[in-house]
This record gives sequence, C-alpha cells and structure tokens, in this order.
Amino acid sequence: MLLNLLIKDEKKFDKELYSSGPYWNYKNRRAIIEIKKKGLEDFRGITAGIGTSFADNLVLDIRNEFNIKGRIVGKIFSLPPLNIIFNGQINTTQNYLDSFIKNQGIVYKNSKKVQNLIGKFQFNNTTDFGCVQSFEYLNKNYSCHYLNMANRINNLYKDFDFKNIKNYFEIGGGFGSNIHFLITNFSNIKKILYLDTVPNIYVGTEYLRHHYKEKVKDYLELRNLDKISFSKNNDLEIFCIPPWLIEKVDTEIDHFHNAASFVEMPKKVISNYVKFIKKFKTREISLISYSGFDLKTTFNPEELNSFFDNKLSVSWKHSLIEEYNKKEIYLTSHKVY
Repeated sequence: MLLNLLIKDEKKFDKELYSSGPYWNYKNRRAIIEIKKKGLEDFRGITAGIGTSFADNLVLDIRNEFNIKGRIVGKIFSLPPLNIIFNGQINTTQNYLDSFIKNQGIVYKNSKKVQNLIGKFQFNNTTDFGCVQSFEYLNKNYSCHYLNMANRINNLYKDFDFKNIKNYFEIGGGFGSNIHFLITNFSNIKKILYLDTVPNIYVGTEYLRHHYKEKVKDYLELRNLDKISFSKNNDLEIFCIPPWLIEKVDTEIDHFHNAASFVEMPKKVISNYVKFIKKFKTREISLISYSGFDLKTTFNPEELNSFFDNKLSVSWKHSLIEEYNKKEIYLTSHKVY
C-alpha cells in the first residue's frame, strides 16, 4: 500500500524540481518491478536487483538488471537450449561472487583501520535483509558497507562534534543504513528527516521500521498533514519523506548530510533542495562524493560549492581500504545559514 501510494502521488508533483534525473529514473523503474516481484527480504543479497547503486547487494543474474527491451531478450535466454548456456554462466558467476566475498572479508578483517573502527563504534544488526558483503571478526558478523560508512563518519569527526547534533537531515540515504548507524552510536540524535526518491524511500522506510518500529513515521502518516514538525521532546522520531513532501516540513536542522547522490541530480533539483536547507536554518553541512564521476550522468563534485552562499571546505580522503586506491571528496561547513 505504501509503495503504490508513493508511485501514484509522485506523478502529481513537479518533475523538474523533484526528479532524480535520467540515471536514477531508469534505476527506480527497474527497482519497483523487482520489489513487486520479490519483496525486500533479500534486497541486500544476490537474488534481486532492487538495491543496485543504493544498497550493497551483488548481481548474480544480469537479467534482473535489464530494462523492458532487455527483459524480452532475457526471456529468450530462459528458453531451451539457450537457458543451458545462461545457467552455466550463472554458476560461473556464483563461484566468482563466492570467491570475491571470501577474499573481501579477509581484506576487511585484517585491516588495522577496520579493527580500529570496530573498537571505536557500535555495529548492531548490520547484516539484516540478506547482506552477503560481510565478514566475521571476533565471533561477530559485520557489514562491509557499514564499515565504510563508519569510516566516513570518523573522517567527519575532525570537523563536527556528532555528540552535539539533535536534528539531522539526510537526502539520498540509500536504504537507511547511515541513519541506523548514527542512531546506534549517538543517542543524542533524536529527530531525523530522511528524504529519498521513490522507491528508495520505500526501501529505507521499511529498513528503518524494522529497527525502530513505531518511531518511524512514513508517507502514509505524514502526507495529509498541513505542517510536518518534530515533537518538542527528547523522543526518537524518524520522518521518512519523498522529495515533494519537503514543502510541508517546518523545523530547524543541526546537520545536513548527502553522500554521492547530489552530483547525480539535475542542478535545478539541487538548487531547490538548498532553498529548503536554508529555510531550515541549517547549522552544519557535510557532502561526500566519489572521485570517478562520469560527465554523462554526473558533474564534478567540486561544483557543489556554487550552490551555497558560504564556501564549503574541500578535502580529499582515502576510502576505508586504501589498497583499493580510491578517494572521496568531502565538502564541509559550519554555520551554513
């Protein structure tokens, strides 16, 4: 019911202001098909393509990634005798993924940076919903994805005191894992505004509801309110909203965060979001983006500075596993508005 309502209502609102752009529009359509077909039970596994690009699933059967024309071709490959060839390829891919997951786990659990993060932060229930990219360390399972997020938060520690944040706003939160990690480690973060596109916001809502039950307020509960505001208390509240519902939000924000997705949006959409970040009297901002951007689908992350009145500090930092030789760009600022 929630997903269907989100899909229905999305058509009523200004696509120029609230569209996720061509790259995500295609992926969102495909993800909706997969959700209706397979549900969310294993969205972090290898049997569904729901979370490709915003979760930590792996792709076993590429037919799950096809567009409509591709699915027709996929149907052909499901018929004899071509299905014999395709199934053989799937078996080969399965062996490769098994080897990849095993070796990745070895790299993570032997990393001093990973061990230090495990000693510094709490990691509770990080492998729910069929997570396969995980490893065991000291008799406990850890999600590789969560360790990467912990590394980002640890990097931001140098600029922000997360123990002084109460109201937190994130756009493009993937499947809600960053919010889950923050709540686990910072009990002072009590009021959370989580915004994402359809169907990502549906996945994130259900993921966070799995962990926090009635503390999560979904679109069904919020859509008919004239004004969306946090209660004036110290109880945990998580508001999960699609893009167009930001127009009803009335609150002040201590910290705004976006990781990776701003550079994938049309610039007009970003400008609209920044208008609300300003309206919310946002005190701090942190943006993180990957270095290997493709001008066909993204733009140079250093251009993000042009959207804000106050110049953001720019720095490049290594990803968690430095052997992978990847860096991410961090843009941060205090007293944004």
